[in-house]
Amino acid sequence: MTALDHPLTWAAPRPLWRAAGQPGLTPAILRFAQDDFADQLLGAMDTDPGALAAFVARHETWRTPPGETARPDLAQRVPLPAPVKANHRFMLRGKTPAPVAPEVPDAPLLKLYQPAHQRHYVATATLACATSGLPDRKLRGSHESVGMLLRRLMPSTAEGSDLVEYAWIPGDEPRWQRVSDSDPSVLAPGEEMLPVFPISHREGETIRRKTWGGNIPVGKRDDYIAAPVVREAVSLVEGQKAALSPAAPAASANSTQARLSEFRMDVAEPWKAMIRVIYKEAEELRIDTEGDPAEKQATLRKRNYQLQMQSWLLLLDFGHFLQRHIANVAARLGSGSTAGLSTGERNLLEWLDSTPVQTRLQNGMSTPGKTYAASMRDALNRVLQSGVAETLEAVETDYVPGSTGTEWPAFHYLLAGIGSVGEGGSIGLDGPFKHLPGLPVVEADNDGVEVAQFSSPLTGAISAAEEQAKLVDRISVLVGRALPVSTEETARPLPFAERLSKVMLETADDEGLFCIRFAHCNCDCGPLHPPTVSQPTERFRMASFFDPDAPAREIKIMLPRDTSPAGLRKHARGTAFVMSNMLCGQVQRAKGLGLIDLIRQVLPWPLHKDIDVGAGGGCKDGEVDIGMICSLSIPIVTLCALILLMIIVKLLDFIFKWVPWLIACFPLPNFTAKGGSS
Repeated sequence: MTALDHPLTWAAPRPLWRAAGQPGLTPAILRFAQDDFADQLLGAMDTDPGALAAFVARHETWRTPPGETARPDLAQRVPLPAPVKANHRFMLRGKTPAPVAPEVPDAPLLKLYQPAHQRHYVATATLACATSGLPDRKLRGSHESVGMLLRRLMPSTAEGSDLVEYAWIPGDEPRWQRVSDSDPSVLAPGEEMLPVFPISHREGETIRRKTWGGNIPVGKRDDYIAAPVVREAVSLVEGQKAALSPAAPAASANSTQARLSEFRMDVAEPWKAMIRVIYKEAEELRIDTEGDPAEKQATLRKRNYQLQMQSWLLLLDFGHFLQRHIANVAARLGSGSTAGLSTGERNLLEWLDSTPVQTRLQNGMSTPGKTYAASMRDALNRVLQSGVAETLEAVETDYVPGSTGTEWPAFHYLLAGIGSVGEGGSIGLDGPFKHLPGLPVVEADNDGVEVAQFSSPLTGAISAAEEQAKLVDRISVLVGRALPVSTEETARPLPFAERLSKVMLETADDEGLFCIRFAHCNCDCGPLHPPTVSQPTERFRMASFFDPDAPAREIKIMLPRDTSPAGLRKHARGTAFVMSNMLCGQVQRAKGLGLIDLIRQVLPWPLHKDIDVGAGGGCKDGEVDIGMICSLSIPIVTLCALILLMIIVKLLDFIFKWVPWLIACFPLPNFTAKGGSS
């Protein structure tokens, strides 16, 4: 019988066998608290393989460290002559290896931390022939390969049941695929095999052994948790057959979800954000009974002109959406009957046409040469006229009262604004979103065609503003019902947040458990000789970046020592900020603002005063547009960032109550700004 005829098996790393008293079949996870973990591992295996037991991972937190300071530094940092190294190994070989630390009863589950926490984990195992003595099995050619499998433990059904293993399938749409129903020690089709590396070590002075190790990618934890789950098992044989005779791709299911998500992202959510902001400003103006009506009217007029620019852009995006996805409605915006439209298309067009003339928003919005659109249908038709989109995209100034340039559309129409009657009377939030007669409140289905009417935990004015913003969700319902059902092959992909939300709902009760298996594959073998897969490692969780138990990586940031004008002037300004002409103009306007201007901008009436920055525009030198390259002192910028951080932290403490846990300072005697080394 040749070595190739021997059955294979995976076992625990050989250096742990002496410590355990007998060979084990479970791969071991080693834990390292240094970034030079590879040097530590190779040094231990070369010098004292028996010391490997000290690196076996056990549960730890930053409050309860496992005592890594007692571990020897086995990385070779000083070159030694070969005879000296051999003698050192001989002396260590006679030492009884330390046993693996026993598991503590009822100990918390092993948690692996990220490299950002200065923790690295290497899974290790021995590939052996399944014969007496378990001799090492060497790879015989390129047709053989070994790797590491990351498995996730989840219920077999969404309703919950016993935990089964899921394999990580990378690709354009990475996912977790359930492994075979009957045997988890097999490969799933397309399963990722993480790379492993051989670690040579000596058994005595003549016998060379090999252990396989692989770095556990804890840093990809968020990618793993956010991936969708497929709960139907597919065998490796079925996957091999599919690879040889690939079937035609399955047709996409008919849906409107992707296009409706596009409408929400481009139109509905920005529209709702406008409403939330304007509601507060309108309420402050309304409850100010002592303010001058003329001044209030001038204030709301100025604010409405600012909102008009945003409304034009949202109308433009809405119109382009109709042209792409509801062409029948877009073609009838100018004129035409509803004949030939579906019920959903007809309802949408009729609502666009039925939004009444907003006389309260018109009040104070008069500009020579501009009319107020008669309805939202009229506004959409006008904004889609030739040349309007190009001028809106190219404009560099702000729209303010008195703007009469040809770069602006020749009509007004506010999607949300502050309405009034006469000279500052009957002030309040208004817009076409308030005019939805007869539309029932609905719940969301699985494809998101309908919009759920959820209850808000907010109170007071914030809750009232949210109630107004939620009316836009009902407009999304109209749009969703008007969308023709299709496979959406040309639609924009779903936003990542929406896909993540679906995954989080499907795995809401998941414990986040993982394990590692090692695999040996011989691609020349068929189903009669499937890959050899090891036993699973100890189960573990992967810590998130902000896990409260995670160790803190020690980072020293040396701030400028001499912060006097004489000291700060010595620092080189080697960082260049490149600004366009538009950003240059905005920065120049911001330079003219003072602290009092900023404070009064956020104070309630009558102390409130809007910041007047004019129509804006870019920097110019005569008729030439000018950008800017500014050289900044990074030390000064860093000091400003620190001081602003402290101010913001204290301002927001009334919400988070976090100041007691923000900072702890220790005295540093004789560390002065003047004199001494830096």
